Amino acid sequence: MNPAYNNQPRRGRWPNPADTALDRARRVAGMYRARLRALDVDACDELDATAAAFGEDWMLDKPDIVDPDRELTTAQAAELINVPVQRIRNWACLDHPEQPGEPLLPRFKMRGRERTYLAGQVLAAAATMRRRQNTPG
Repeated sequence: MNPAYNNQPRRGRWPNPADTALDRARRVAGMYRARLRALDVDACDELDATAAAFGEDWMLDKPDIVDPDRELTTAQAAELINVPVQRIRNWACLDHPEQPGEPLLPRFKMRGRERTYLAGQVLAAAATMRRRQNTPG
């Protein structure tokens, strides 16, 4: 047994706790792709074309930057974090597990007959539920 293994540096925390393993893998692949593109545009284009020929063109899309103050309907909120609409409705009725007395997903306004939420609060609720899901016990 090597005692130096006990002195390994800690890994940094992933900056977006709502990311799935697939999201993380894609972000890391995007980082490598960006570096390759900076060093050799032709090689990057060639690899992009090869991947696209196999139907993998997700890396060619520009990532959406979500404005945290953007109003989302229930359906849009569900689409943003890839969950069923009913889950958004359920979260709006739950107390926040880490902040007692506060709602997990505060309702914002009404748009016609539809309830709206703020995108930042939807992402925060998803991160909270993911942390809760991954907490042992």
